[in-house]
Amino acid sequence: MPTASPFRPGASEKVSEDIIVSVERAFRIVEIMADSTVGLGISEVARQLGVNKAIAVKLLDTLSHLELVWRDEVSQTYQLTYRISNLGLRQLQKSRLLDQSAVPLKQLAEHSGELVRLAIVETTERLTWIYAVAGQTRSVRIDPNYSLEIVLNAHAIGKAWLSTMPFERAWGLLERQGLTRLTPNTKITRTDLKADLELSHARGFATAYEEQELGVGAIAAPIVIPSLDGSPECVGAVSLAAPTNRMTREALEAFAPVLIETTEKLGRIWPLERRSLRPAWRKI
Repeated sequence: MPTASPFRPGASEKVSEDIIVSVERAFRIVEIMADSTVGLGISEVARQLGVNKAIAVKLLDTLSHLELVWRDEVSQTYQLTYRISNLGLRQLQKSRLLDQSAVPLKQLAEHSGELVRLAIVETTERLTWIYAVAGQTRSVRIDPNYSLEIVLNAHAIGKAWLSTMPFERAWGLLERQGLTRLTPNTKITRTDLKADLELSHARGFATAYEEQELGVGAIAAPIVIPSLDGSPECVGAVSLAAPTNRMTREALEAFAPVLIETTEKLGRIWPLERRSLRPAWRKI
């Protein structure tokens, strides 16, 4: 699975005068530790970064000094502190994004009984998961794994976002991330993706049925708001996912009207400070 991280293992500190690779490496450590359940030793950190142990030790010592990681003396591994989580929560609290979004998303989850997730469009032109809620009426649920990279050509939520922009712009983002076939059903050709995005745009929602993962289907719709210059802007998307042994494609897509109603509601209450003056390249 591709990663949107610009990190390059073994990169030189002089790669670019605009990039400080030691900072890049430090944040890469935070990223890989977030996916680790048992912590990471110095050797493993060095291996994943593509550097020697001396560099890894200096980076870990710096992160420890900042109280972003801590060292377990028994297992000799490093793990993240909750200071990292606190920073993210402070940002979300400041934006008031979850305060205003939680109720409509919970209502959708309860209505469908399935997993509902919210992703926002970052100014770096990528999608980031920020919230997930599962309906309480089902005994079998999909794990709301935040570590999953949003693969634009395979996730319904990625295709929902791409469907709001001109295809050449969408294709550029797809090529930048890399086209990965995660299952036999994943679309990776320009022709197939163009047709899929055009259909998604026409219907107002995207579908990915066993494209991101076998046994899982999802639909997603974009959240569109008027930007500060008055043009429409896609600021995020909401997805609804279910196991395929419980929902056929048709049954899943039958929830599209209530999904779109939810995204329209979110668009009306979207925090003003999250709106931007970015160029209106969208085709909405």
